[in-house]
Amino acid sequence: MITLAGDDRDGSKTRDWEVENPELERIIRSIADLDGNRLTEISVTEDEPFRYLSVAGGPDLYLVTGESVDGEILQLTEPDAGSEQIELVCGGQMGLFERTSLVTQAQAIGAVSEFLRGFPDGFEDAWSVE
Repeated sequence: MITLAGDDRDGSKTRDWEVENPELERIIRSIADLDGNRLTEISVTEDEPFRYLSVAGGPDLYLVTGESVDGEILQLTEPDAGSEQIELVCGGQMGLFERTSLVTQAQAIGAVSEFLRGFPDGFEDAWSVE
């Protein structure tokens, strides 16, 4: 089963939400809703075999991380973006990230689409895999 989950923050209060077996359109809408303020992270998780992908930040740049079926830690990168430090709220926490670690909304949506297909062609060069 695939689960979509996210946060909804209002000051110090957080209301987490969850949707089972979401359509791709619902996931895309959730990514588009990330504003780096009230809505700061979504995750897509598959139970069996376990794997997940998280998209955090917004509204312009996103941190995309996860774990593969083999337990590999994944991060989508933009290697040519430069080393500028960017402030971004991910999961309700402000952090500084190198620009190469952040991607556009279109790239984040593409990553989720790849995840849902099970990365059938393996990981492209933009994926850092540990």
